[in-house]
Amino acid sequence: MKPTMTVVSILLLAVLLAIPDSARAQQQTKKPLEKVRLTVAAKALTYLPYYFGKSKGLFEKEGLDLEIIIMRPPIGVTSLAAGEVDYTGSTGVSLRAAMKGLPVRALIFIQTRLSFSLIGQPGMTPAKIRNVAVSGIGSLAHYGAQTVLKRLGRDGPGDKINYIATNTTANSYAALTGKAADAVILTAPYTSMATLAGYVDLGDTFDVRDVQGGLVGRMSHIQTHREQIKAVLRAVLRSNEMILKNDAEVIPFIQKEFGLEQNVAADSYRQIKQVLNADGDIEEPVLKSILNKIRQESGIAAEIPTDRLVDLSMLREARADLRKK
Repeated sequence: MKPTMTVVSILLLAVLLAIPDSARAQQQTKKPLEKVRLTVAAKALTYLPYYFGKSKGLFEKEGLDLEIIIMRPPIGVTSLAAGEVDYTGSTGVSLRAAMKGLPVRALIFIQTRLSFSLIGQPGMTPAKIRNVAVSGIGSLAHYGAQTVLKRLGRDGPGDKINYIATNTTANSYAALTGKAADAVILTAPYTSMATLAGYVDLGDTFDVRDVQGGLVGRMSHIQTHREQIKAVLRAVLRSNEMILKNDAEVIPFIQKEFGLEQNVAADSYRQIKQVLNADGDIEEPVLKSILNKIRQESGIAAEIPTDRLVDLSMLREARADLRKK
């Protein structure tokens, strides 16, 4: 007599047979991630929301495969305009280009306070400073150095200070440790590396309102990829929130990702919390003041409407989306 299958055995067999089909069906219905390419000036803590958000899968949750490409800002903006990449994080250079007619718009601001510190040689005083290393003449770093020096009673009419262009913050740090400059302008983690090693902190710009880091897109992409942009912005906003609330997780990430010692990572995180712009937005009067400063520095006489340079509408929609969840 042939053995008969019990009802339980039949049900169990049906479940086992159904699992592979279910898994296959799930794989077939799952959408492939949408590739987005972002340029950043350097692997710097200014862009921490992108690196941390990518590591936590926040962009994947939005259906995005984020590729972060290190590229000098002018080249990054040129690549953006040419359609070779989707976004750039270099807001300052982008805004200057937009003022000259390039069809790009700033979409979010990672920092609306400058994160620069003026660091001097051991024993250095403001009166002794003769030369200062900055990443570029006319750059935000240069402006930050001038701001701190003015507060120290230097850099006035007839005050001779020689500014040395180094191209990168890493090179400015090397100029400090190599004694090639009396003082240099740095951002985290180099600020922490220097001060913890005994170099002198002469002042910072953490209270100075300006834009540093963000997301910039070209107009043709903005017009056709509005939902993608909102997805990127939601991921950045979630990353900002996690960075500000999870020091026990963020500090080890900074230490590992940027190859830092634990005390340098912790001190850098302390500085990041002072300047990170949680909601990505900026007050209209502050924005107009910053844009006017950039316009004057660029030698542009005519005023330019804000909406030709900045579009924060998708950011505000992305924030509204997150409030609903």
